[in-house]
Amino acid sequence: MAVGGSSNLGAGSLLQSASHYRSIRDQASGELPLLDFKHLVAFSGFVPSAGADEVANYLATKARALGLANVSTERFSSNGALYCWAFRHEPYWEGQKGELWLVEPTLDRLADFKAIRTCLARNSRSCSVTAELTDVGSGDDPRDYEGRNVEGKVVLAHGSPSAVMRLAVWERKALGVVSYRTHEATDFPDQIGLIQLVPWVGPEGQPPTFAFSLSYRAGKGLRDRLAANETLKVHAEVEAETRSGEYPEVRAEIPGIHAELPAVLIYAHYNSRNTGGGNNLTGVGCTLEIARLLTHLIELGALPRPRRTIRFMWGAEHFGIQYHFHENPDDIKNILAMINIDMIGYNQQTASAVLHLYRSPYSNPSFIDDIMEAFMDQIGKENTISIRNSDFLSSRPSNGFLDPIFAATGSRRQLHYNIERFWGPSVHEGAQALGIKAVMLNDYPDVFLSTQDDSVAAVDPTQMRRGVVLSASAAYFLANASSQDTPRLLLNAATRAQKRLLDDQTKACEYLDSADEHGLDKAYANAINVVKQSILRETASLDTLSLLVGSQGFHEQVTPFFADLHVQHETSLRRVEAYAKVRADRLNVFFETKLARSTTSNVRTVIPSRTNVILGPVNLFRLEYGRWWIIDKTGDERFEERLSLAKRGGYMAYEALNFADGNRTLVEIRNALSAEFEPVSLSEVTQYFRFMEELGVVEMRTARGLWP
Repeated sequence: MAVGGSSNLGAGSLLQSASHYRSIRDQASGELPLLDFKHLVAFSGFVPSAGADEVANYLATKARALGLANVSTERFSSNGALYCWAFRHEPYWEGQKGELWLVEPTLDRLADFKAIRTCLARNSRSCSVTAELTDVGSGDDPRDYEGRNVEGKVVLAHGSPSAVMRLAVWERKALGVVSYRTHEATDFPDQIGLIQLVPWVGPEGQPPTFAFSLSYRAGKGLRDRLAANETLKVHAEVEAETRSGEYPEVRAEIPGIHAELPAVLIYAHYNSRNTGGGNNLTGVGCTLEIARLLTHLIELGALPRPRRTIRFMWGAEHFGIQYHFHENPDDIKNILAMINIDMIGYNQQTASAVLHLYRSPYSNPSFIDDIMEAFMDQIGKENTISIRNSDFLSSRPSNGFLDPIFAATGSRRQLHYNIERFWGPSVHEGAQALGIKAVMLNDYPDVFLSTQDDSVAAVDPTQMRRGVVLSASAAYFLANASSQDTPRLLLNAATRAQKRLLDDQTKACEYLDSADEHGLDKAYANAINVVKQSILRETASLDTLSLLVGSQGFHEQVTPFFADLHVQHETSLRRVEAYAKVRADRLNVFFETKLARSTTSNVRTVIPSRTNVILGPVNLFRLEYGRWWIIDKTGDERFEERLSLAKRGGYMAYEALNFADGNRTLVEIRNALSAEFEPVSLSEVTQYFRFMEELGVVEMRTARGLWP
C-alpha cells in the first residue's frame, strides 16, 4: 500500500487530471529503484569496460521483464584515439587489482582496490613498482618541482592527479603518483575520492603509469613523516586491462497510440564507477521504476495508453547521447522532449543534497521548462512543512505537510528543491547543444559524491519515490498532451513568463543601481538589453507549445497571451527608463534615454552558422569533451589564453556556439549572451567565432556571401 496523504490535490494540478496523478503516485515505489541501484553498483563498469557491458545487459534484461517494447542495445566503438564530433573516444579500462604498501621503514597497507575501489585511478596501467616516496606539495605546478629530483620515485601530491602525472611522470620520469584528498578535509578527513587520469596519452604518446587515491588523513600522515625527514618506500601493484572497447546504449519503449508522433525521452546515464562511487546509478534505478510504474498502470487500465511513445535510453555519461545522435542524426526529429534524470534520491540530511530542476538555456527556448516547473512546484509544496498545514489546535495536529509522499522504509523529512536557469554539465549539456528540448533533474550538492561513501547507504527511498512520481507524472502528461490542453498550458506558461519578466526588470534596474556617473549610459544600454531579450525569450518559449499541442487553432489561442506579455514588456521599458532618470538626478549628470546605434561596422550583418562537420558542444575546458580536439586542431595547449570569451567561464562560450543557428547576427548573439550571463563586448564574440571558423565548426556569412 502506498504511503502518503489522501488529499484531492495533485502534482501540477493545473495541468494533469487528479486521477492520473493519483494512480501514478499511489503505485510508485521508493524501495524498488533502490533495489535496482543495489544490483547495479555491484557491477564494475566505467564505460567502456566489461562491467559496463554487465550494466547494459542488466538494463536490457530488466526492460524486457517489465514488458517494455523494442528493447535493443546499440554499440559504438571506442579506442581512446578517435573523435565523435569533438568528443574523444575513451579507452576500455577495467581495473582488477590495485595495492599500495608502505614497505620501509615498516610494512603497512595504504590502499587496496578490492576493499575500496576509489583508491585506484581510472586509466592506471599494470605495474609492480617499489620506490622512494617524495612529497611535491600540490604537484600540479612546475614550480613545485624546483630543486627536486623525482626521477625514479613515486610522488605524493594533493593537486590534480592528471596534471601531476604529466609534470612528474611524463616530464620528469617519476614512476607513479600517490594523491590525497583535501576537499572537505575538515569535515570528511577519511573520504577517498575517485580520480581519473585524463589525458590518457602523454605529450609524446606515452601511456600513464599509475595513481592511487588516499584520504586526507592518510595523505597528511605520509606528508608529515616526510617533512620530518623520514625516508619512506612504497610498493605499488596494479593489474588493469586497457584496450579498444564499445559504448553500449540501451533503448526501450512504452508504445504510444500514434507511433508517428515524436516521442518523450527519459534518459539516464550509467557510468557505474568501477573505481568506486555510484552516483549516476540512482537515476538509472529511478528510470527503471518509472518504466515499471507506467507500464503496469497502462496494462491495468488505470492510465490510458498515451498518444506518444515514451522512450527510455541508458548510456555512458556525455558520450552515449552524442554517439547515438552522431550515428542516427535523423533521430533528433523523433524526440519531442527529454527528461534527463541524473543523480537523484539521496538522503537530503546526510548528503546535504537539494533536488534541482535545470531549465533550458536561452538559446533553446522550450515548452518543457514550465511544464516540469509546474509539477516540481506542486510536489515541492505538498512535501514542504508549513505552519499553515499543521492545524496545531486540533486534537491530532499534523507536522505541517500538505500532502506528503513518503516511502515505507524512507525518511519523513521535507523536500528541499530548487528551480534554476540552465546549468550543465552531463547529458543535459549535450542534448541542448543538439537542439533537443530538455530539462535535467539532479541532486546537488552531495558530500559523498565520487568517494567510497557514495553508496547505497547514502540513498533515501522517500526521495527516490518523490523523484519517480515527479518524473513519471510529467513524462506521462507530455506523452498524452493534446490540443485540449492548450488553454491550461498557455495559462501556466504565461503566468510563469510574467514572473520572469518582472525578475528581468529588477535585474535591469540593478545595473542602473550599480552604475556611477561615468557608467550610467552603458548601464542603461545593458538594462534595456536585458528587458528586450526577456520578451524575445519568453515569446519564443510560449510559441514552442505548438510542438506539443499542434498548430491547428494555436495562433488564435496564443495571441492574447502574446499581447499581454508585450504590454508588460512595454511597461518594463518605461519603468527602466524612469528609473534611469531618477539615477541620473541622484548622480547629478545629464542623461538621455535614446540609445545611439553604430552603423559603421560590417560586423553587425555577419551571421555565424554551424557546419555539419562538428555538432554538439565543443567544450573549451574539459579535455575529452572538446578541449583535446581543439588542441589537436591548433597544436596549442593554451589556446584559451587567446580567447577573451574563455575568461568568462565555460558556459558563455558554450551558449555562444548554441546561438549560431544561421539566423542570428554577431550583434544579436552578443546581446543574447549579455542578457543571459553578463555584458560582453562584440569584439570578444567576434574573436570567438573567428576561432570557431578556423576550426571548421562554423561558417561566417553576410547577405552577400562568406565573410572575408
